[in-house]
Amino acid sequence: MMKQCREGYKKILEPLVSVIMPSYNAESYIGQAIESILYQTYENWELIIIEDASTDRSMDVIRSYEDDRIKVYCNGYNRGIAASTNRGIDECHGKYVALLDDDDIAEKKRLELQVNYLERHLEIDILGGRTTYIDSQGELIDYAAVPRYNPRYIKAMLLFNCMDFMNSTAMIRKNFIVKNRLLYHDGCYGMQDFRFYMESSKVGNLSTIKDFVLRHRMHENNTTKKMTENFKEERAKVYAQLQRDSLYASGFRLNEASLTLVNKVLAEFNGKCDSLDELVQLYEILQELLKQGRKMEIDYYDEMSHVCRTKIAKQVIEFKNLFDYKKR
Repeated sequence: MMKQCREGYKKILEPLVSVIMPSYNAESYIGQAIESILYQTYENWELIIIEDASTDRSMDVIRSYEDDRIKVYCNGYNRGIAASTNRGIDECHGKYVALLDDDDIAEKKRLELQVNYLERHLEIDILGGRTTYIDSQGELIDYAAVPRYNPRYIKAMLLFNCMDFMNSTAMIRKNFIVKNRLLYHDGCYGMQDFRFYMESSKVGNLSTIKDFVLRHRMHENNTTKKMTENFKEERAKVYAQLQRDSLYASGFRLNEASLTLVNKVLAEFNGKCDSLDELVQLYEILQELLKQGRKMEIDYYDEMSHVCRTKIAKQVIEFKNLFDYKKR
């Protein structure tokens, strides 16, 4: 009888969610991040904290929370966010992996909303959500736009640029990660999530929900902010290589001159056509990609066509504005 009760209890509790939280020098914020999981409406979770050799009081804050569902693993040396995230995934037991940075706050119903969605939509492998931006004091700064939810459109976007939902909103099927041997990679200058989702889009389906699931904290020590400001050239090179890798992995082939122009004009920041000739070349390149896509019979051709039209339209508008400015 006892065995049957335990098995029934286990069945009721499934699916388990593993929240992965890499921690490094986050004593000012990690308490709020942990509490945002403790107060979730969905209770069947484990919180895997990977403490990455912090030099502040982060461990003291972490130890102040007594809950059997919190599991802490300490790196012997600072390994970085990518390696720490991978370790967290290796250590977790959940059907679903939810990501959360140590300075962000999960909305109270985040886990409940995402688990319910993934239980109903078995075709979705990775699920993001909407974000609000807060300052160092937790005060509202702005609301993020509603992220795209069509998996085919997200796949088309990830041919050229990053997805439009934040890494800390993601909930991922653990078996999808394991089956496809997906990893977060070092050396990406804050774009390890771009690479992860780019590679994921080649083998699975990504979507989002319109609900706000995260409060993302903007502050001076934010990792992405520091990488963007301190490693501009290195980050730009990695971004360009990721674009090339993404196109190649999806079966597209361009010559070096075309790839160079794509990297220049569709750069992460301030990409633009500097001449009418470049604008025409970009149009021809995007048309060539669409021609190849039709020949390969890709299932996201219509979405890719819309992405290409959007990108060329943006460049036309910016070029016109530049031309009008030079005429003054």
